[in-house]
Amino acid sequence: MEWNELIELMKRKRAKSDRSLHQHSAGAQAIARELLKRIPHDPSLDECLTKHVFLHDAGKLDDRFQAKLEGKLKRAPPHAYLGVEVASRFLGCEEPYRTVALISILTHHSDLHESLYRNEIARGEKLIVDGEVLSEPSTLARDLRVAVMGGDLEDDYGMNPLEARAIYTLFNGLLRVSDWLDSAGLSVKSYHLDSGREVRERIIEYLEGKGFSPRAYQTAVLGKGGGYFRLPTGDGKTETSLLATPNSATKVVYSLPTITTTEAMRKRFEETFGRELVSFAHSMLFLSLYYRGSLDEKLIHRYAMKPIFVSTVDQVLLAFLNYPRFPVREFALRGAHWIIDEVHAYTPFTLSLIMDAIEYAIKYLRTHVTVMSATLPSPMVEELEKRGLKPLLPFDSISKRYRSRKRVDVVVRDEPLENAVDEIVEEMGKTLVVANTVTRARRIYEDLKNRVGKGKVHLFHSRFINADKRKKMELVGTIEEGVLVATQVVEVSLDIDYDAMYTEAAPIDALIQRFGRVNRRGAKKGRVYLFEPEGKRKHLPYDKEVFNASLNLLGELEAMGSELDLLNINDRFYSKVWGRYERKFAERPLFRTLKTVNRWRGSEGWLSTRDTFISLPAIPRPYLERAVELAAEWEKLTERERLKATVYIVEHTLNVPIWILEENKVNNEDLYTRFGVLGVDLEYDPTIGLREEKPGTVMF
Repeated sequence: MEWNELIELMKRKRAKSDRSLHQHSAGAQAIARELLKRIPHDPSLDECLTKHVFLHDAGKLDDRFQAKLEGKLKRAPPHAYLGVEVASRFLGCEEPYRTVALISILTHHSDLHESLYRNEIARGEKLIVDGEVLSEPSTLARDLRVAVMGGDLEDDYGMNPLEARAIYTLFNGLLRVSDWLDSAGLSVKSYHLDSGREVRERIIEYLEGKGFSPRAYQTAVLGKGGGYFRLPTGDGKTETSLLATPNSATKVVYSLPTITTTEAMRKRFEETFGRELVSFAHSMLFLSLYYRGSLDEKLIHRYAMKPIFVSTVDQVLLAFLNYPRFPVREFALRGAHWIIDEVHAYTPFTLSLIMDAIEYAIKYLRTHVTVMSATLPSPMVEELEKRGLKPLLPFDSISKRYRSRKRVDVVVRDEPLENAVDEIVEEMGKTLVVANTVTRARRIYEDLKNRVGKGKVHLFHSRFINADKRKKMELVGTIEEGVLVATQVVEVSLDIDYDAMYTEAAPIDALIQRFGRVNRRGAKKGRVYLFEPEGKRKHLPYDKEVFNASLNLLGELEAMGSELDLLNINDRFYSKVWGRYERKFAERPLFRTLKTVNRWRGSEGWLSTRDTFISLPAIPRPYLERAVELAAEWEKLTERERLKATVYIVEHTLNVPIWILEENKVNNEDLYTRFGVLGVDLEYDPTIGLREEKPGTVMF
């Protein structure tokens, strides 16, 4: 077959019912050319990159695919497999890029794995056009799969595994994004920034709209790109990081520790940049989009298909952990400005993943990475510098801002938090009460509610069903007076401001974050009362060594003269526990997947269970019977009824600690097979959450 013969075939055959294969292929190729103008890459690869995009759907020439479009067949062999050999005839790329381009075509709908197209290869499926065999791709498809998974790119062409991965995700990410944009009728402007300048201009407009102008330290970072910095709570870390966005940035990717903080930042970004420019993602994306009436935008949000992307940090790490469609996730970071907020808030294991991701992104994706925190400890600064980050704001230039502030006075009390209920009742204004466990938080809440009255005391923790958690998240930001009893969920990135706080002792960095929820604006004198839990397991849910190291420093919190003293105390705390982090850094767990290009389905489990207490999704007793009914009736439900059933299941699911679930688990095969959730035979109340019923059980 000659090139002009292929073109004529593509013009005659269809990619969709209303579009020829040639129109779609040329459209995707044109988008690829525009994308390549923005992303950092080797321009000598442009011809190979764009031609492989043009050829990616050659398998749609097949008679069975065309019959499927016409409604004459329900299924057809996968076109990515059928077309790879035809594409190989016309690519003309040098090795190893020819092999990379072909494996990219082969995997543009299914991530690479050891059984990819095993059945089609075994059957010797052929590309059949107008009744004749045009191509027999089975041998090439098998050889490509074996070669790439077997490390031939590294062995035969001297590429290191990380370089090979970056080349593959460039090809495959470009292909998938170009394909999606063209199929959806979207332009490159809907995916990339025109320039980082537009981000800076929007932020300056936002500040001026609030009656502010950029401060000197914010002006100092304008367009400087990646690095790290500290700024006190309430000094505009978010705006400062965004003002650092360089002109060359293709996107802004903003990562936060929790769903609560991501949702709050998403709303803020939509106000600042406009909803049309902002995508977002977290583990509850389905519900967020359902409530917005935007379920059809799921792929756009999950895969950062807009110029501004805000998400929990796990959604970015999934790109490097080879989660399904990982090349699309990784492609979004190429040349982007990745901002990591509250970097101190992660366990040693997760922080090790973040550090390795930073190093890889800077070197191989040319990502601009900015890391920030009000309490960035010195040992972490040293590690960030090892990974390629430089200070955006020299600490000497902003240390006076810490030295000039003391927003809270701390009083350490050698007694349990429960003893302070009488004092809390007498407090006026807004009072925050933070317990380290759900069990104690609920107990204090119930005691206060009986004393203060309904409506004046509220409870917020992680063991509410998703529907109630959403309402709690909205409530937290609107409380004007009364008492909020909470757990660690209020520590990071929430823009809440209380007059006084009663809190249990915790690791120093966590305590400093809690302090940031009191007198946030510095307009009054905030008060913090620190209490020590009782019992043999008083350290839980924290590591015992870390908790005890913190206890030994509590007295220094009472004596602090400014927030600069807080940073010094935090540094001493980290010097005592930093060995735990260094041990995790030395393991370099992320390189297990970074050195490969095949999918790994353990990603989500790794992020949700390592270095933390394992919890699993389950539906509590009051909603379990209905959930089981919906799962059993699934095959009989209409599409609309299935959507409502899915919403019901997701809304009434919560994460249950595994030690509690094991003693109260309800197994239902339909429920687990259909929705991936279990039942938990425990009572639940929308006001107080899940109840543990066995005496002595502690819930975190």
